[in-house]
Amino acid sequence: MNPLVSVIIPVFQGARIIVGAVSSALNQTYRNIEVIVVNDGSTDETQAVLKTIADPRLHVLSQANQGTAAARNLALAQAKGSYVAFLDSDDRWLPDKIESEVRTLQNVPEQIGVAYSSYFAVDDAGRLLNLAPARSTAGYALEELLDGDDYLMPSLCLFDRRIFDAIGTFNVGRYHEDHEFILRVTRQFPIFPTARRLTVYRQSTSGKCRAILSDFERARREELSLLEDLTGTFTPAQLERLRRNVLRSLYCRFLMYGFDEFARRLGNEVDFRTLLTSKKGMLALVFAKTGINFLLLARTTVQTFYIATRQGWWMRELKARGLDLRYG
Repeated sequence: MNPLVSVIIPVFQGARIIVGAVSSALNQTYRNIEVIVVNDGSTDETQAVLKTIADPRLHVLSQANQGTAAARNLALAQAKGSYVAFLDSDDRWLPDKIESEVRTLQNVPEQIGVAYSSYFAVDDAGRLLNLAPARSTAGYALEELLDGDDYLMPSLCLFDRRIFDAIGTFNVGRYHEDHEFILRVTRQFPIFPTARRLTVYRQSTSGKCRAILSDFERARREELSLLEDLTGTFTPAQLERLRRNVLRSLYCRFLMYGFDEFARRLGNEVDFRTLLTSKKGMLALVFAKTGINFLLLARTTVQTFYIATRQGWWMRELKARGLDLRYG
């Protein structure tokens, strides 16, 4: 059985990067796919570049600029696949990503579910920065996600199409549309791991998750807006756990990117017991006790180590897999 998989790629001002993303989707070992690219109001050469790709499986839609959520929803309305996968225009897939996830879903007892993988983290130049854990969580993961890290980014997942019929699509106009959607999914449906790294995830210095950290009030407001979106869906107890986790995560991110003063300001709202469950949290707790930001130091050290010692291997791996990581 080889059901059709719909791959959805939103793009805005992506003339320099979109070919690499589309190629990594079209070059999947799993061949029964359609790739739907939504040009979200780009004013650069994105549309012209897309016209140079000659593959009947590629379909290009256009809309006025409305954001990633609206672009994905537009494509979902036209997608024909039994399974749906999302790829951000600056991310890439290894060639057997879809095949591995289709097989995963076909070999689990649940009728409807989500397959997921892990990722290689790279910088704006495509240099390897880190290897994300290849997680093995299977089944209903909401309880874990309410208290821990959000590791189910859409680019890592393959969704049964019936999930969207049950819970709806992405929340347009919200900052946390990915996280909010994943929480709604895992509330009703199980997840299943490939336990492999199959996505290349770019940690861009200009991405919205990084840029928002420079504005304390906005960052706090946008993070906590997730609770507003899920009020009425989750119980008060679940929302309180999520609130503590959102504040913990923001506190750690402020430290990871050097916003020490913002971390101090947020410290009065953080339940420091939530930092005891991970190495990252423990380093953040050291800052709370001493004012020394070991979390930023650890992050910088790990990334420097990978760039210095693994770059040759990484370049050979990319060449062997036929991945184009040029971002400019």
